[in-house]
Amino acid sequence: MKRKIFYYRQLLSYIPVFFIVVTFMFFLYYQLLISQSRKEATMANASLLVQAMNLVDSSLKTMEQELLSELLHNNELFLFWNESDTDNDYLHIQIAEFMRQFKQDHPLVDSIYVVRTHHPVVISDATITTLEDFSDAPFIHSQLTKSGNHWTELRKFEPFSIVGYRQVVSLVLRSPVLLNGEGLLVVNLSPDKMTELVNGIYEQQISYTRILDGAGQDILDLAGAEHDDLSVVTQKTSALTGWTYVSGPLNGIFVNATNALYNVWFVIGIVMIIAGVAWFFYITRKSYKPIEQIISRINSFPQFKDSPVSKDHQGPKDEFAFIESALNLFLAQNHIYQQQNREDEQLKKTYLLQQLLDGQYPENPSQWDSQQNGFQLNDLNQKQVICVVEMDDYARFVQYYLPRDQYLLKFAILSVIQETAEQHGYTIWAGWISGDILGAMLQLEDEQGVDPHLLQMFEDTRTWIEQNMNLRISVGVGSIANAYTLIPDSYRQALQALKYKMVLGGNQVILFSHVNKDKKAGAFDYFQLVHAMAQSLRTAKSDWRQEYDTIMQQIEQDILDRDNIVSLVGYMIYSIEREISRLPKEFQELWADEAEPSLQDALSSSETFQQLEANVRYPLTNLAEQIRHRQEKRTHSERIFEIRKCIEREYGNPELSLDYLAEQFQLSPKSISKLFKEMTGNKFVDYLIDVRIKRAQQLLEQTTLSVNEIAEDVGYANVISFGRAFKKHVNTSPGEYRKWAVKPN
Repeated sequence: MKRKIFYYRQLLSYIPVFFIVVTFMFFLYYQLLISQSRKEATMANASLLVQAMNLVDSSLKTMEQELLSELLHNNELFLFWNESDTDNDYLHIQIAEFMRQFKQDHPLVDSIYVVRTHHPVVISDATITTLEDFSDAPFIHSQLTKSGNHWTELRKFEPFSIVGYRQVVSLVLRSPVLLNGEGLLVVNLSPDKMTELVNGIYEQQISYTRILDGAGQDILDLAGAEHDDLSVVTQKTSALTGWTYVSGPLNGIFVNATNALYNVWFVIGIVMIIAGVAWFFYITRKSYKPIEQIISRINSFPQFKDSPVSKDHQGPKDEFAFIESALNLFLAQNHIYQQQNREDEQLKKTYLLQQLLDGQYPENPSQWDSQQNGFQLNDLNQKQVICVVEMDDYARFVQYYLPRDQYLLKFAILSVIQETAEQHGYTIWAGWISGDILGAMLQLEDEQGVDPHLLQMFEDTRTWIEQNMNLRISVGVGSIANAYTLIPDSYRQALQALKYKMVLGGNQVILFSHVNKDKKAGAFDYFQLVHAMAQSLRTAKSDWRQEYDTIMQQIEQDILDRDNIVSLVGYMIYSIEREISRLPKEFQELWADEAEPSLQDALSSSETFQQLEANVRYPLTNLAEQIRHRQEKRTHSERIFEIRKCIEREYGNPELSLDYLAEQFQLSPKSISKLFKEMTGNKFVDYLIDVRIKRAQQLLEQTTLSVNEIAEDVGYANVISFGRAFKKHVNTSPGEYRKWAVKPN
């Protein structure tokens, strides 16, 4: 009985608190049920809001994708934006019919129209007029100064003066390929129809939904509800339109009153708990003396950490002996947990680093003090620079090494980077953020910057890994982040720098500040080169190789990033396909079955620019040889070949014509025209103009002859006729072309 004196004393001491706590627990359980119900209602409201946002975004994205597809493939729109004839009524009717059909297929559409700035014309689903006479002309002028496709804010739109204004939101799309001026396609959506769409999800007597544009205007109609009285529970922002979706209950006053009542009872509960805790402290203080033995045991535990805990006490003699054994067991287990925690520390640090790189940083750096002290992280009050390390030829690495070996090698690379940085005096925070990407954040002192010392650190790391591990890495370095909120920008810059690895080559350090310079050629220059190469391929001329080399040299000289290179090669494939479509069916089948799949595979499988250049050249060479071989086998191919040589030799003869060739080769003009079209895919006149204009371009680039002399040299007796033909073929005058050609780079 004496051994349980403490037990009974404690039991009797805590009985009053027991009755108070049990009584409060019943009430607390009820309040928790209310709280849980409120949370579930909030989650349900958030789920409905996400559904409403996804429903609206899905409808808008479907319309936008359909329209983008039409912009790329609708021949009527292409002709409208690029034609010079303003009275092509048939084309205008076709476009109006397309818009009326699109409006009928999409109930959310209020109206739609297309705009052309050269020879200004506006075609809507209801009228055709000039730009200045169109009621929405101010809006169109405001959009011409903006770039890219985008959704507008809520605005007023007046289709006709007798109808009056109505509220709409608009999607503005730009034509992707234009030869003259600019072109827009504007789709106006009805907020009323969007309200009907969203109201189909919500019970209007219970909750509400609002859609706010960038200016804070409410797009939906809330049937007269006072916005100031509405309680906002959930708020989301659409990545597609940038609109903000908010939702909450309509009975905001009742909910607020319930919450206030809940808070009152919660305060009462807190007071009771504090009183109980105070009572615990009072009782425990009276019995504190025996507890000192346990505290002493815990404080002295490290000297017994190697002793088996289970052998400390074979059988408990009293309560304190049992508690002491339990504490020993707890501390032993805690030691094991600490070892496991150290092993997981790198994973946690990598997760925190990923959050910072993605922009999930705290509003105040002090919120990160606990993590910083616990994991020994960088000081966010100091300047940082983000570096991204990418393994070169990662596909071969995955194929060659087993998963366990991959993990060990990646751990070794991480360790080498950290140790090298510390040797150079940098504080570094690094981790693998994806399969082949390692992110590193280096802390810079006030006097430091992205200087040669930092670059030398990464050069030492890269060299050591290549020599000792037989692996190659590329490093992208972003700009300095003077504040922790700029860390995501530095990270994106480092990733952007790595995109230049294709043209600059791997196994090196690439600074964003060195590659982010405006020294790229205009798209028009590349389009001209690609178009000329595609024409040479179609006509089986050997010039295509030189033109292809010129394109690749221009890309390498301009240091384009991977995205631009892929886009340009994609346009090259598209241009060749258009030219091949002008040849007989057997050549089109050759393209579809062999050449195009090979080119697409080369585009997707090439990691460096040198690989891409070689992989694309091979199928193009094979295609050119096949075209030449098949054309030589066709009837009269040799005769047409001689005619082509004659044209290329006597292009400067003003008398060169079908009649002239008929007399030279003893054939009728009609036969020559038919055979020439069949073998080359070009009319005789188009081929002759092409030869003359290409020769004129060479003379403009390489000589100082006047335009009159060049016109006479290439077979034009009238310089005005030469100017018209040159501008139609090159889209610029001879004089402007010479100015462009003599510019450096």
